[in-house]
Amino acid sequence: MTLHVEAAGITHKGAVRDNNEDCIAIGYWTSQETMEVARFFDSPLDLPFVCVVADGMGGHNDGEQASLLVARSIARRLPAFGSDKIKESVRSVNAELFAHVREHPELAGMGSTCVGLAVHDSKVAVFNVGDSRAYRVEGKVLKQLSIDDSPVANWRPGDGPRSSMLLQCFGGRDTFTDIEPNMHRESVVAGTTYLLCCDGLYETLPEETMASLIGPDLKASAEALLREALAQKARDNVTIVLVRIVDKPPA
Repeated sequence: MTLHVEAAGITHKGAVRDNNEDCIAIGYWTSQETMEVARFFDSPLDLPFVCVVADGMGGHNDGEQASLLVARSIARRLPAFGSDKIKESVRSVNAELFAHVREHPELAGMGSTCVGLAVHDSKVAVFNVGDSRAYRVEGKVLKQLSIDDSPVANWRPGDGPRSSMLLQCFGGRDTFTDIEPNMHRESVVAGTTYLLCCDGLYETLPEETMASLIGPDLKASAEALLREALAQKARDNVTIVLVRIVDKPPA
């Protein structure tokens, strides 16, 4: 048997927003276009695999540019995510964003959150900066693996108003500020499913609802999550990546 990573991703402006400040990256593919159909990927684990959800801040064009720069910069560094250099790679993306702002002062203050998942050989690494999230799907329950960089971490619907303040993000400051990515590592286990998403999803749907919509078909599951978020009038952009480790017979 050969280990593969299957993934499905979709991004959408949501039910209220006029534009999409999120950006999705799976492998070297990135998109900010509002999607109605999820894109599916199947990748053997002989090479590093990485996927990212970035949520931009700073207004219409600025937020879009920030999340696109972060997602593309991480995708460009994909080979490094097969090593122990993930933190260094993520921090260098932050420095690259600040350098871009120095060259374009009109973009001062733009920033982005990011959550990503990297798989190579026998290890899964989850990394995040900001409040975009990663979960492991455990039956009909979601286990949060990321850490919210916000005053009240692990907010859930029903907890009252959620603070929009971020303790750290890519860019978003007047002067260069280094970041310390949150990291979670675990062993590759065939059959494990992961969900990456922006706050537009988890602010709109309770975790038990999200878990109930994730089934064997990752593409159909991603589309079902988006449909339900739109049905609940998601006020923010909605971006979803589902990832599963799969054991397959050799071709």
